[in-house]
Amino acid sequence: MSNITPQIIAENGHFIVLFKPQGVSVHNQTPSLLEFVKEQKKPEHFVNRLDFETSGLVVIALNENLHEPLQNSLHKGIKKYRALLRGALPIEVGEKVIWNWPISDKAEGRRNPQGDKQNLKPSDTEVTLVRKNKYFSEVEIILKTGRQHQIRKHSALAKHPIVGDNRYNDDKYNLKIADMYQETRMQLEAESLDFQFKNEKYNFKCHTLDLDKYFSNLT
Repeated sequence: MSNITPQIIAENGHFIVLFKPQGVSVHNQTPSLLEFVKEQKKPEHFVNRLDFETSGLVVIALNENLHEPLQNSLHKGIKKYRALLRGALPIEVGEKVIWNWPISDKAEGRRNPQGDKQNLKPSDTEVTLVRKNKYFSEVEIILKTGRQHQIRKHSALAKHPIVGDNRYNDDKYNLKIADMYQETRMQLEAESLDFQFKNEKYNFKCHTLDLDKYFSNLT
């Protein structure tokens, strides 16, 4: 469970933007964002969702009629993530690569992250290398499609799974890294949303991942 509580980042006449900590569900488990918004007497029309293990930004429509238009706006906008991957990506700092393996729209596992052939759907993930050493790569990621666990699956298919991912990375590796760095969370955050709604442009950001320790004195 996360020791950080959800926070309201912004609120206007159309929607609310929340920060969801790692270890908090949107609505399926306890603790959840649903419990939080009920306590705050806020609406429950979640426009987007994040995995239990992922921290980041979640949008709530103020009424049901705004839900679908906001979903469309977010779909057309830019959703940027930050992640720490296992190993050194074979690209240079600042270089971009597109991961486009077709994947299922279901939760899978490390043995078959792509999913069964009959369930595969086109999927595109844009990855930019921020920094790396022999052991880790910090990346910025823009989702071009929105399949379930897309970033997690594509990272695993690239042979660079997300550090701390208990579904698509190796358990022994995760335990070793958790012991070395005293950090058990999955290192993935939905850190910015950039979209237009009702002729207004919006940009929201959060940044809670502490990745410097993974690069200190390591080459």
